[in-house]
Amino acid sequence: MSDAQHNPLDQAIELLAAIQQQADEALRPQLGTLAELLAAARMRGEGEDAAVLRAQLDEMVQANAKFVSVMVHEVRGPMTSIKGYSDMLAKNVVGELNEMQGQFVETIRSNVARMEQLVTDISDISKLRSGRIRLEPKMDTYKNIAMQVEKTLAPLAEQFNHTLIFETPDGLPLLNLDGARLAQIIVKLAHNALQYTPQGGTIIVRAEKVDGKLKVTVTDNGIGMTPEEQQHVGELFWRADNEHVRAFKGNGLGLPIAIGMIELMGGEFFFESEPEKGSTFGFIVPSGM
Repeated sequence: MSDAQHNPLDQAIELLAAIQQQADEALRPQLGTLAELLAAARMRGEGEDAAVLRAQLDEMVQANAKFVSVMVHEVRGPMTSIKGYSDMLAKNVVGELNEMQGQFVETIRSNVARMEQLVTDISDISKLRSGRIRLEPKMDTYKNIAMQVEKTLAPLAEQFNHTLIFETPDGLPLLNLDGARLAQIIVKLAHNALQYTPQGGTIIVRAEKVDGKLKVTVTDNGIGMTPEEQQHVGELFWRADNEHVRAFKGNGLGLPIAIGMIELMGGEFFFESEPEKGSTFGFIVPSGM
């Protein structure tokens, strides 16, 4: 393992460099300032100067989070309008569409849906990194949450001709946690499994009780990952350089969000994978009881 992997500051600098490549022009100046602060922190080490730098870094993180929050709010407005009008067109509210017009409208709706997901992911990762997400725990059962997830993922499974199986045994712990966030985690993990498994695959979402906690695994028989690729799991914006992966449009935020949410719940994330034999991604979270 390299020194960079041991040193959190070096890791932060490498991660920031990757983010800068993906960022738009509006964010790059702020990210550049952040990179300079990180480099200065590495050179100066611990001490009074380091404390000042940490305060500056915290201020920069919060400023970036505020910028993202404003950006997300401003983008969602016109997207909602576009979605509303395209939905009315698709329902022939203003008149019958011919076949080509219908295809154009469906393309608009599809891309708006992708934009909505991207904006939501950017908002979530920003809130996670700045500590602005607050969990809202309440009493629930895993079975209820799993049923919601299955309903959400069923169309995608059908699209790829996959068999999607939920194994939900009796005796699971009663939950007192943020069910919406738990569902989001499972959707993120299962969505990857559905996309990165060739047509006609099998994806199993399995739950079990382990020492009073909830353990959930998502297992597929898809393309799997090489040991080198596994080292990048959880990195922002990272996607495997695989023909099957590149065939699907993505932003590389799904796993980082899922992992961040698991950690926020006080849980543990784990995975195992083998090329051409599939992967298992899973987590263990306290039941909250």
